[in-house]
Amino acid sequence: MLASCSSSDEPSDPGASSAPDQGASSKHGPFFPECGGITDQIVGELTQVPGLVNTAKTSVGCQWLAGGGVLGPHFSFSWFRGSPIGRERKTEELSRTSVEDINIEGNDGFIALSDDPTLGVSLCEIGIGFDDDFIEWSVSFAQKPFPDACEVAKELTRQSIVNSK
Repeated sequence: MLASCSSSDEPSDPGASSAPDQGASSKHGPFFPECGGITDQIVGELTQVPGLVNTAKTSVGCQWLAGGGVLGPHFSFSWFRGSPIGRERKTEELSRTSVEDINIEGNDGFIALSDDPTLGVSLCEIGIGFDDDFIEWSVSFAQKPFPDACEVAKELTRQSIVNSK
């Protein structure tokens, strides 16, 4: 019966190894509550943006927009289960001004920022890995004045990690 499930792409050498099945070998990190355990009030306080609306709330992420509109600042939390953080970091390296290693609450990841000629560092994203999972906070401001985007992202990430189970 096993032979009927095999494909012709499998190695002919019985000693040859094939790629492991990610589903069977995945090791998941901690559980993150809705929105990374971060309330709308906390996002508003840290970002100092009035009128933020949580426009997307799912079991794996949330997004806050000023007045609920797509123009302006945006802030988001995403939780990726069984997804490699390395692929996300490579994408950030291709699209951001700078990507560096970071450790928050004893967990390794990356911090990526974009330096806009008129706004300065207005976008900061932090990804932190947990076994085969990772979380990412994205903080993006649209106009001055605004607090340090990376300090906001660090604090949101720190609080999410502390809120995980």
